[in-house]
Amino acid sequence: MNQLLPFVKKPGQYVGNEINIVRKEPGDVDVRFALVFPDVYEVGMSYMGFPILYNILNQLQWAYAERVFAPWPDMEAVMREKKVPLFSLETFSALSDFDVIGFTFQYELHYTTILNLIDLAGLPLESSERTGFPLVIGGGPSVFNPEPMADFMDAIILGDGEEVIVDIARAIRMAKKQLLSRKETLLELARIKGVYVPQFYQPVYQNGQFNSIAPKMKGVPARIRARIVSDLSPGFYSDRPLVPMIQTTHDRISLEIARGCSRGCRFCNAGVIYRPVRQRSPEELVEQAKKNIAATGYEDISLVSLSTSDYTRLNELMYRLHSTFTRDKVSISFPSLRPESFTPQVAKCARGVRKSGLTLAPEAGSQRLRDVINKATTASELLRAVDLAFGEGWNVVKLYFMIGHPTETSADIQGLVDLLGDVRHLAFKHKGKRINVSVSPFIPKPLTPFQWVRQDSIEETHRKLAFLKEHIRGKNVKFSWREAHVAQVEGVLARGDRRLGPIIKRAWQLGANLEGWSEFFDARYYARAMAENDLAFDDVLKGFQVDQPLPWDHIDKGVTKKFLRDEYHRALGEEKVPDCRFSTCHSCGLMGELACRELIRRQRAGDALEMPIEYQSKDFEFSQAEQQPAKDRVDRTIQHARIHYRRGEEVRFLSHLDMLRMFERAIRRAGLPVLFTEGFNPHPKLSFGPSLATGLTSDAEYLDLAFYVGEKVIDIAEKLAPQLPRGVEIIEIKYLDKKAPSLAACANRAEFEFHLQSNTIAFDDNDRLATILSHKELNIERKKKKRSQTINVRPYIDDLEVTDWGLRVRTKIENGKTIRTDELLSLLFPHDQNKQKTTRVHRAALWVEEEGRQRTPLDLCTAEAEHEKV
Repeated sequence: MNQLLPFVKKPGQYVGNEINIVRKEPGDVDVRFALVFPDVYEVGMSYMGFPILYNILNQLQWAYAERVFAPWPDMEAVMREKKVPLFSLETFSALSDFDVIGFTFQYELHYTTILNLIDLAGLPLESSERTGFPLVIGGGPSVFNPEPMADFMDAIILGDGEEVIVDIARAIRMAKKQLLSRKETLLELARIKGVYVPQFYQPVYQNGQFNSIAPKMKGVPARIRARIVSDLSPGFYSDRPLVPMIQTTHDRISLEIARGCSRGCRFCNAGVIYRPVRQRSPEELVEQAKKNIAATGYEDISLVSLSTSDYTRLNELMYRLHSTFTRDKVSISFPSLRPESFTPQVAKCARGVRKSGLTLAPEAGSQRLRDVINKATTASELLRAVDLAFGEGWNVVKLYFMIGHPTETSADIQGLVDLLGDVRHLAFKHKGKRINVSVSPFIPKPLTPFQWVRQDSIEETHRKLAFLKEHIRGKNVKFSWREAHVAQVEGVLARGDRRLGPIIKRAWQLGANLEGWSEFFDARYYARAMAENDLAFDDVLKGFQVDQPLPWDHIDKGVTKKFLRDEYHRALGEEKVPDCRFSTCHSCGLMGELACRELIRRQRAGDALEMPIEYQSKDFEFSQAEQQPAKDRVDRTIQHARIHYRRGEEVRFLSHLDMLRMFERAIRRAGLPVLFTEGFNPHPKLSFGPSLATGLTSDAEYLDLAFYVGEKVIDIAEKLAPQLPRGVEIIEIKYLDKKAPSLAACANRAEFEFHLQSNTIAFDDNDRLATILSHKELNIERKKKKRSQTINVRPYIDDLEVTDWGLRVRTKIENGKTIRTDELLSLLFPHDQNKQKTTRVHRAALWVEEEGRQRTPLDLCTAEAEHEKV
């Protein structure tokens, strides 16, 4: 890794070593899975489905699941240059060493990244060109039209993955033991419900149009039925989730409270593919949350669902979570809410949460258009929710809309502007409040009532966006939008047939990769690929006739085509359909599923779905005393300690902020009674010594903390040590005098070891050392906040000494300023970038020098505890 990571930004995402990582010996298992998310680490580690499959597979003693993420372009460039194939984070194994490579199909614009990762693994892109293992499979939300990626996948999982992934693992295990051929193994997979093997199916075209798709061999079903788990078993979810060592997009516990949505929004693909609704009980969720918080040290729990506010026992759940975690300074958050469900009780429960922003999604600007798309929100409900949010302390309300819905007119666009005007009045009324407005072009998706409709052209989208940009203004309004070209490409990939495979491959060859990031997306790749293959965007975007065969007709979610067609006609008639959970069954096709059977039984018996009566109007107000940690209320006496610790190989590529977060969460996991900061975002009060640059190891790291009386320093060390990752080792801990200077104030000397790869130093480098020390000024350009600053670093160089292993360098620290090790390396090796990047640097010591006397920061500590009232 030393040949790769010194050359890249954010190297911490490539080292694994997370808290709760699963470690097995690859040789001790029968089946190895590489779970691959086709985006970078900080995005992929935030995806809900990833840890579920990781947990389920690793519960099998004979299987091992490891994780793989897309590298950033700088890392990919170094990997290709050094000929290092894509590797896993658990064992750093090449993907070719695995039995199964499983890709998450989260989003159509991930498709070229999937091809890039297959190539980076050193495997042929197309299934027909691969032999033996590993098998390349896919699963996720966008596989309900699998045809655009059919040429590249050996098998595709349809629907919920929790049970089918175990069936696949067992089939692979059996195939390996029986020495089945690749084709025989795939045939075994094709017989598993919910598994589609594209090479066993042949699409048929007539007059350049898709006509049908059918099996081309016996033993496989004509239609592939998606898997649906009947209930969300507690065993699906890990008691000990992974804790990333770097900050991720959603850096918190994600608690899946329900799956599926029965609201019936006609534009929503997720509302169909995740049906039926399955809820977990508040008791089960609180128990999981307790275990997760204890095992991770996270300070935030997010309640995750397609529609969190439709969880029928939300008030009860939030009350239970609030009662359980407030004293531990753990906050409860939730994604976007429905305005009609944002009640005073929900708002009160969230009072202790950071009020950075609340997201509401009206989706359309006029009531007529909301009726067309079957969005139940009214303007009055939206304005009531915004007024409540501002009144309860939220500073920002985020509103999400789409443009280009079927039947949309200029009056509907004007309605959006008018509605925002009313929201702006509320922001002015509450003073200092802001509105973030996000607008995206509507993209018709498979298995929705709008799967047949035409998608707006780029010109139409540009015209509508121009109108909105002109009319949505104001200092308290931020307007953002999704580009029309992005929507155009996504729309083609969403509803295309197997002829799009060469388009995706060609776009990747031209440079398409990581297209979920706006800075990397370029629609010209697809325009050129389409032209070279005699296809046009409008071939897909123009839509379909309702009686026309669709490329995904062989995929059976269980929701009937008749139901979707009827819903489409209701939309054209502006006819709303109520939520089936609170009205009556609409016969979508899933009536035989367990969750639906139970719902229908309750409806017929007149047993309404609602929360227990004692929680319907539960008061979420807590006294100030209740919100304080129990230790705070019993004894406010604190004592201080200083920890001396070692930072080794495994954590040398973490940043200073990464180490800070790691210690905060380790302290929470250890249950140490430390002092916290005040406010809505409390953190343990910690004070570190001079920060260590990324890439360095150290035997001289120090940390100060304050904790409540009742713990001894030896107990602190014994409780904290097991919670630290590999590579962080506590050397010693002592009580600290409350009057002792801080680490930042007292540490003024450091010693570094520069370990040169050759173990010797050339004669001309000796001359350079003498030259450096002879100068009174050594000016360098230091970049800081997008500007450069000239700094004389010579006063911070105390001594340079040649050793048999390299160089020993002693530096000064004055008022928090010093010379950085990368700056020293640039002075030592001005013309050798490789040596600047790969020279191993170790901080051997940190001192406090006063009046010619040198002491370590630990020497300033005392043997006995000193108490202080706070």
